[in-house]
Amino acid sequence: MHISRRTALIGITAAVPLVTTTLAAPADAATPSGSAGSPGSTGSSGSANAGVLAVQRWLNKTFGHVHGWVQVDEDGLTGSGTVLGIVQATQSLLGISPVVATFGPTTRQKLEQHGDVGAETGDDAETWRRLVQAGLICKGASTVSLTGEFDAATVAAAEALRSDLGAAPGGLPLSAHLFGALLTVDPVRLASGGSRSVRTVQQYLNRTYAEAVGGAYGSTSGAVDTSTYAAAIRAVQVAVGVTVDGAWGPGTAAALRAAGPSVVGVGATGAWVLLVKALLVLNGERVVFSSAYSAADAAVVRAFQQFQAFPPAEQTGTCDAGTWAALAASTGDPDRATTGADTAVRLDDARAAAVRASGATGVGRYLTNHQRSGALDKALTPDELRVMASAGLGLWPIFEEGGFAASWFTEEQGVKDAHRAHDAARELGIPKQTTIYFAADFDATAAQDESLVVPYFRGVAAGLRGRGNLYKQGVYGSRATCTAVSSSGLAHFSFVAGMSPAWAGNQLEPLPGNWALNQIQNRTVGSGNGSTEIDAVVVSGRDPGVPAARLAG
Repeated sequence: MHISRRTALIGITAAVPLVTTTLAAPADAATPSGSAGSPGSTGSSGSANAGVLAVQRWLNKTFGHVHGWVQVDEDGLTGSGTVLGIVQATQSLLGISPVVATFGPTTRQKLEQHGDVGAETGDDAETWRRLVQAGLICKGASTVSLTGEFDAATVAAAEALRSDLGAAPGGLPLSAHLFGALLTVDPVRLASGGSRSVRTVQQYLNRTYAEAVGGAYGSTSGAVDTSTYAAAIRAVQVAVGVTVDGAWGPGTAAALRAAGPSVVGVGATGAWVLLVKALLVLNGERVVFSSAYSAADAAVVRAFQQFQAFPPAEQTGTCDAGTWAALAASTGDPDRATTGADTAVRLDDARAAAVRASGATGVGRYLTNHQRSGALDKALTPDELRVMASAGLGLWPIFEEGGFAASWFTEEQGVKDAHRAHDAARELGIPKQTTIYFAADFDATAAQDESLVVPYFRGVAAGLRGRGNLYKQGVYGSRATCTAVSSSGLAHFSFVAGMSPAWAGNQLEPLPGNWALNQIQNRTVGSGNGSTEIDAVVVSGRDPGVPAARLAG
């Protein structure tokens, strides 16, 4: 079973410091950091630092009067609060009012228009230089002081930052994009347990694409995260010539289909090969990161296509538009033909016929309604089972009542839900040993998977066991959530919520090894009385569900 990198790296980000002794490039072997604290959290590192305290005091003293200013805690602990103080200060110097504690598109655009930071000559030149020093201190440059002058220590720290990010040497001033890297808590040093091959790709993406209009420098910790995902998508967008925003969408996909050089096969060389190999590495595939596409690379891609359940004719080993989409987004190509569906709509003869005509041979349907007033009436009925059987549609049973909220997930609730699912399935006559998919229908973080979702599924297991283990348990959720639950031995099969590519748990996260169903697009099938809203589902074949013939019985 593949272990989710996000789950496996819960402890990695917790070990990456914002405050370290230097910004020097790491040694050959990744070693544990000396202090605790996640650079991606809203918290702070574990011990007070005099340099950080000086930054905090200076920010409040210099910008505390600015409209919208959010006070920075003066505790010497670096974290997102201090970094967002630097963001607000930057906004003030850029003429943005009121300032907001967010590094968003307006700030990025105005920063790009401003140009190099540290080269200013006006009245605020010294303040800009102090901001550069403040950012370097918060990235771990312990030798830098908040002087407003670019001394040797500041230049050395800037050079180390460039090296860590993969940028070209150049010292100071910093480009707008390099300065932007100081306005995030994305880690720049190799994390304890981080992958050197992933870091090589992260640095390549930064070096090659970050300085484009709309570009940004991403994390170089060796751990795949949302920053890395955005960097990879921005690289594709730069390559195909569309607006660069780091978000995969129909425009990027269409431009990629139209870009002839993006079709990469054996013998190809150059930038497109590097880009596809970057995505392969970030997706957990083992390839040599180089500019030549070999037969060995094609074999890796062919295996990837097979695992993604591409049609046999499309399992070529060539990276085409469909493969790019599968590497870039959890939906893959959302318009691809599918043989499964799920719906909250109760199927009558007309609707069942429309779903079957769409190519589906099986449908995910809900066993129960939520036990609250006004809940959607989505529960499967005996009459509906007969309709589905007559239309030639099989069944994948789903249980979801409150699974869209993190607060639902306790071990006790898992037991209760298992009992309700079991009782409903028995009442409907669903055959024994059918897998029931219990939903975790939200973008759970790795910590939530560990502390909430997995215990809930332990409860589900206990609840089904208490009813005689007549049914198997499956999980519905993001790729990361499905993998976390499955790798804990708590799900036979996974029903992936791939239709939510913006979920962090779906970004550059491989499909779980036991995936049976992958939901990729909302569609309306049929017309008139048969018009039905469904989610199109890719079927791997691992879980046949309940075939139509058995429903008829």
